[in-house]
This record gives sequence, structure tokens and C-alpha cells, in this order.
Amino acid sequence: MSNEHIEVPFMADLAAQGIQPEVLFWVGCAGSFDQRAQKVTKAFARILHHVGIKFAILGPEETCTGDPARRAGNEFCFRCKP
Repeated sequence: MSNEHIEVPFMADLAAQGIQPEVLFWVGCAGSFDQRAQKVTKAFARILHHVGIKFAILGPEETCTGDPARRAGNEFCFRCKP
């Protein structure tokens, strides 16, 4: 596994420069906080970078979808997400 550092831009920063990436990568709650899922997130970012696809993430603008609550069995919390 490579330890190379990849700069991943935020969509808002690119939009402010008038740049539109090819792919908007939705990281999600699990990809942000779960250690196992972080490995997948980082690997996918390395793949996009390696094949030369211009991509960005929402970063702080990305909100939770409620999926962690649903997977934990809390359907009520999932459905009541504002």
C-alpha cells in the first residue's frame, strides 16, 4: 500500500475558481469516520488520482445521510433525519 500524500480538493474551492471536476466523490459518514471504511475511501482516491481523473469532495459541506443509524437498526432515527 502506498503512503503517498494526495491533495483532495473541496468542491467549493474548485467552484470558486470556476473549475468543474469530472467526479464528485461522496465520501459519506462511514468513509469519513470508520477506520475500515477509511481504507476504502483512501484507496478509491488513490485510484482516481492514478488514472488521472479530476475529482473533488464536498468536505465540510457533506452531511450525514443517516445510513449509520439505519445499519445500527434505528430505522426511526434514519427516517426522521431533518
